[in-house]
Amino acid sequence: MTLPTSALLTVLQVSDSIFPTGGFAHSLGLEAAVRQKILQTQGEIKDYIMCSLENSGSFCLPFVREAHDACWDSEKLVELDNLCEACTTNHVANRASVRQGRSLLDTSSQAFRVEQILELKGLLEYCHHPVVFGFVCGAMGIDQLTTLTAYLFNSLRTIVAAAVRLDQFGAIQAQVVQSELQSRIQEILERHRNRSTDDACLLNPLVDVFQNTHDIMFSKLFYS
Repeated sequence: MTLPTSALLTVLQVSDSIFPTGGFAHSLGLEAAVRQKILQTQGEIKDYIMCSLENSGSFCLPFVREAHDACWDSEKLVELDNLCEACTTNHVANRASVRQGRSLLDTSSQAFRVEQILELKGLLEYCHHPVVFGFVCGAMGIDQLTTLTAYLFNSLRTIVAAAVRLDQFGAIQAQVVQSELQSRIQEILERHRNRSTDDACLLNPLVDVFQNTHDIMFSKLFYS
């Protein structure tokens, strides 16, 4: 199926680095793992990135998908947001998800002026990023598969960009790594596309543990 031009342009806009959602303020735990010398080679960093991407598939995609499907059901969206809050027990990951979700919802409400996006601003208590991303894409007419693919692409791009800022990859090398790893997105989608929020889980919990130590570092470049 060919994505309509308007929907394609919207998903490109939402995924663009200049769309102000605060994503590049986060390293998804990579900074803590590098600073504590848990990751010491580029091969280990690539493995970490893949584990983080797998976690995005197993934990976040169910919320993205169900929010996308419920984009016209405000009660269901509130329920999903509350469930995501209850499930995101890592305080650093929770804080990052809420900050990015609120930024995405605020920016989208002003950029697109779609009625249901404007209405949802006053309904969600937490605004977790997976829920808001799925909702915004659904409200803007972006199909489910494109929405899920875009979410995983953004997750990968964010952590690869963090590796560059941490001087672990050069700019060109980072693009080589991204090209290599984004070829794995399809298989992650196939594994987790139909996973429900009842089955949402972290398949690589050590990534969550590393991120949870972010606040104890004396100095840090990223917010999480």
